[in-house]
Amino acid sequence: MMKQRLTMVLSLAALMVTARAGFAVAADSGAIEVQLGPITGVPNDARTVTVDSASRRQVTWRDLQDGLDHNLRGISLGDLIGYAAPPKAADTVIFTFKDGMEIPVRLKDKEEVKSIFIAFEHGDAMNKFSTTYPLHNREELPCPKVVYGRRESLYSIWLYPGAFSGVRFVTQKAYEAELAQSTRRLPDRSGWPLYMKYCESCHGIGGHGAKRGPDFLSDMDAYRRVPPLAVTEVGQQPSLHEKVKGYTEGTMPVLNQIPEKEITTLWRWLHAIHASATK
Repeated sequence: MMKQRLTMVLSLAALMVTARAGFAVAADSGAIEVQLGPITGVPNDARTVTVDSASRRQVTWRDLQDGLDHNLRGISLGDLIGYAAPPKAADTVIFTFKDGMEIPVRLKDKEEVKSIFIAFEHGDAMNKFSTTYPLHNREELPCPKVVYGRRESLYSIWLYPGAFSGVRFVTQKAYEAELAQSTRRLPDRSGWPLYMKYCESCHGIGGHGAKRGPDFLSDMDAYRRVPPLAVTEVGQQPSLHEKVKGYTEGTMPVLNQIPEKEITTLWRWLHAIHASATK
């Protein structure tokens, strides 16, 4: 009897430790799907981080998407990294969204990591919380909602995310190799860093990577047939310059920060990777 009693006490203590760590499943718990891979030297894996209400922090956090402060309950990206415990070789976390967008964050960029909060609940001035996240003069989003609090004077990709899907921890070099694989050889290096800087969050390559915008080895073929800086007529296929600068209708962000020289480089790179992938 004494042995059975001791076993029950130890089991209860273990459950209490798990709850404090943020993994206990409760009726009002929230879950984050975590993918692991590609990570150098480690097989791909998946897990679910479940954060119960007692483990969530209540904060006031500025959201770049509407420029306002919000009353939130949730966890910081730093907390999530601690809970998920990714392998040491993982140097990047990629936030994935239900519309196909993917936003990478380098883990060594401490200021960027500190700027991200994951809200499981949104509260009003009376401290009444719900799982619906209202953006001022914009659509409501379901929780969990990724909230980016860093102040930006110019363009930021964090203005555009929608409903959150999960995170993926990767080794950046391995992830880039996965993207480049579908070109059948290393891409023309002149355009690759520009793709990674401006395009990878919305556009994939050959079925790899983001899926919010057209794939760079399929639907983007139309832009290759028009000179990169051409001025086209209404109803014609726009040039890459016109699309990037927002002179056409669509959901693509206006990327005024990209110089014309880099647009031309991207256009030439599209030719190179198409030629590589179709040999």
